[in-house]
Amino acid sequence: MKVTLDDVAAHAGVSLATVSRVLGRRGSVAEVTRTKVLTAMDELGYARSTLLHEAPRRLVAVGAPGNPEHWQVQVCTRVATALQDHGLLITRPPVETEPEPLEVAVRAGAVALVTPTLTSLHTTIPCIRVDEQSAVGDEDANGDIIAARLDLGGGMTTAFEHLQAIGHRRIGLICNDSGELAVQLIRRFRAEHPARNLGVRLDDWIAQVPKSFSGGSRAVLDLKDATCTAVIVQSALQLHGALHGLRNRHLQVPRDMSVVGFGDAPTMKFTGPPATVLGLDVDGLSNALVGATLQTLRISSTGLPSVPPVFRPRLIARTSTAAARQ
Repeated sequence: MKVTLDDVAAHAGVSLATVSRVLGRRGSVAEVTRTKVLTAMDELGYARSTLLHEAPRRLVAVGAPGNPEHWQVQVCTRVATALQDHGLLITRPPVETEPEPLEVAVRAGAVALVTPTLTSLHTTIPCIRVDEQSAVGDEDANGDIIAARLDLGGGMTTAFEHLQAIGHRRIGLICNDSGELAVQLIRRFRAEHPARNLGVRLDDWIAQVPKSFSGGSRAVLDLKDATCTAVIVQSALQLHGALHGLRNRHLQVPRDMSVVGFGDAPTMKFTGPPATVLGLDVDGLSNALVGATLQTLRISSTGLPSVPPVFRPRLIARTSTAAARQ
């Protein structure tokens, strides 16, 4: 039977987070506690590739979640390039929806997984990732190493404040029909919406559709029929579809519907009209993941910050938003 981190923690009489700190060589752990964890590993027959830190060329898996957003792909590319510059070998398996490629990478000797996903992947190697701001602690219950936090609530508040300032109150959300990012966006939409305390059924203003052009085209018309005057859109594909759907009904953006995208993909400057978006600090997120990886693998002696940095999406106002029609 496969020995898990939970088994090691129970055998040593410590928490899962403590086991993670010992294996990841981060944070303060008493020597007696460290010895208990290593002894438990030996007694249970648990082996973890990160203990082989003297290997000259280590393999690191850098993977985006299944069906990733453009910003997640950008982060992975920057992280992979930076880690290669430090002499690490890189593999790029997709993660989350397809576990087999990641398992293959682990069997090939990957010593860590670095990913901008917002959910734990229950890996047997250290998982260095991003988390949503509302999560507690710098390591989750599965022992993941949280390198940075994404303030989705703050981003949603920024979008609402912008739209409210120009007269919008009936604001909808178009998001993917699966994935942790969609789950978090819906949760934050409900928590931050300016009409949340006015007896409005906010679920009527949420359209969960496939991450596709046609999904966005259909969703925006449904929300228009639900009397929304503005929408926040998760993916670039959905946003392009939303603009197309409105044009097909002879409606104009932003005269008849204001649109805010999430993430500043290169095409957002060239939509018709150029899209107002919640931009993400791709470089900041990438640097945080790289720094946490180098410290975890003991390549860098610089310790991780006691509190992971928080990145709040910032509004980039273009011309897809305008004052609501009276």
